[in-house]
Amino acid sequence: MDTTNPQAWSPAILNYVKGFTAEFDQVENIEANKLNSPAAATDDHTSNRLLQYLGSEEANAMAPVVLDTTHPISDYFISSSHNTYLWGNQLYGKASTKAYQKVLERGCRCVEIDVWDGDDSDSETSDSSADSDSDAENQSGIKKLSRKFKDKMGLSKSKPKSESKPKEKPASASPSPELESVGSAGLRRTVSKTEPRVLHGYTATKEISFRDVCATIRDYAFTTSDLPVIVSLEVHTCPAQQEIMVDIIRDMWAPYLVDLNALTGHEISLPTLESLRNKILIKVKYTAPEQAVKKSTGPAVASNNAEPESGSEDDSQETAVKKSHIITALASMGVYTRGCHFKDFDQPEAKLPNHIFSLSESKINEVHKRDHSALFRHNKRFMMRVYPKGIRVSSSNLDPAPFWRMGAQIVALNWQYINAATMLNQAMFHATGGWVLKPEGYRSFHRAQSQITALDRGRLDLTIELLAGQDIGPADKKLHLYVRSELHIEDMEEINGGSLPEGGSTKEGQIKAVTELGTAGRSPDFGRQLLQFKVDGVAEELTFVRFKVMDDDTFSRDNLVAWACFRLSRLQAGIRKIRLYDCEGQQTNGMLLVRISKRLDLE
Repeated sequence: MDTTNPQAWSPAILNYVKGFTAEFDQVENIEANKLNSPAAATDDHTSNRLLQYLGSEEANAMAPVVLDTTHPISDYFISSSHNTYLWGNQLYGKASTKAYQKVLERGCRCVEIDVWDGDDSDSETSDSSADSDSDAENQSGIKKLSRKFKDKMGLSKSKPKSESKPKEKPASASPSPELESVGSAGLRRTVSKTEPRVLHGYTATKEISFRDVCATIRDYAFTTSDLPVIVSLEVHTCPAQQEIMVDIIRDMWAPYLVDLNALTGHEISLPTLESLRNKILIKVKYTAPEQAVKKSTGPAVASNNAEPESGSEDDSQETAVKKSHIITALASMGVYTRGCHFKDFDQPEAKLPNHIFSLSESKINEVHKRDHSALFRHNKRFMMRVYPKGIRVSSSNLDPAPFWRMGAQIVALNWQYINAATMLNQAMFHATGGWVLKPEGYRSFHRAQSQITALDRGRLDLTIELLAGQDIGPADKKLHLYVRSELHIEDMEEINGGSLPEGGSTKEGQIKAVTELGTAGRSPDFGRQLLQFKVDGVAEELTFVRFKVMDDDTFSRDNLVAWACFRLSRLQAGIRKIRLYDCEGQQTNGMLLVRISKRLDLE
């Protein structure tokens, strides 16, 4: 935007600038933009300086942040994704390396790979180039999924003798013929006709190769941030295919891997974030060397009652097959991010500094109700990952805010859709490199023993005066815009260890405000309408304010046109512009001109 050219601004914004010029005392709300008094400057000069201010990043409602990288990695929240390989429906969508590129470019620092045995014979899942998303294909995929899952679980009805035998599932694929050779680095490696593949097991999703996923992570992990990336491996492969995984990881990520000879057990300490710049950390289920399967090329053993062993965290992939043992070469790659199965906080693994417990949203809610103080104390010193339970076939998602307030570092979201959860995630991690230092009471050195005492709370008096908009939404549509605002705060049940609202799944803001329609068009005048919140018991650092710009539709549901979301502690007072995102999660040139008044009186 040419800030020196008044023609770049909408008539509504220019009118408000003239009004602020005439009422110069209002401009004192602009931080770090000290202007001369009205008597010392002409109106035109003052107006130009106001326009220059609005065109700069200084006017952004989102406060900048300087990240302190000197703390151990357990002291940070980490922007995380779930089922990263999918960009669409989780039952019949197409797995894609592009999904990894997208989330990494948007600031994600923890990605997930579900790895299965390679199998060239399974034509239903081996066509990674298929792009068709037709209704017929979708319906066919659902029918295949239903039939294959029932066959595996022994629930299908008897079939005529003439019907062919169902094909094997990903985890039960026969091992490929193998040869041994010595690589250029002198490492003995396994050569196979097939390589491990990535897909959502027991669904009709299309596959991609593990090698291609690793290559994409290598190419895009550090294009927007040099802070470390955690790769969460969900291993469903046999030992022979795990050897291939190890070879691929070493080939692709050698410059980015941490020292595998680091101390283990109780002697290890978690490194600082600063020391892990440009590093890839592998989260994988740990298997003690004496427990590992040393020589086996057979498939995983089917068992409906077996305890999951590979770290798989999706119910749809847990119920039908016992997971493979993790070979030592692969398990040893989890140096600082060792996946361990959670039983309770007294188990031996819970004392190891480098363990990560992964809990579903329902499981962590159960633990929170049983002993929320023990959960909080664990998460201050050690790492925990929370993931969505079951298959999400729509835009539903879990609400990350309650789990952040429990101290969980890694809240894994489905990034396929823009919804409340991904908006809150964007607010938490905007311009941070994907890692955010926890509030002081949540860090390992602090004496706070519960969520109740870890945060300062007070009475919030927040007013957003909505002035005008500029360049909002697509240029080819006739828009009639209004704004919804929502305040996401702690629930008293959450603070006191009760059940989370809606079990922790996505919910709308608990406190809402809405405007009337502005003038028609992409650059509306909202006429100084007020969005107000007066609330007790607000913890500024983990409260969020969300704005949704909606298009009024007389005959159908109103459509989301643009949005913005803020961590309350980063929402700046004064005359500000709110930069808007589109429905794909990309920042646009659109903005709202607002005047913000914010006061928090601590209790």
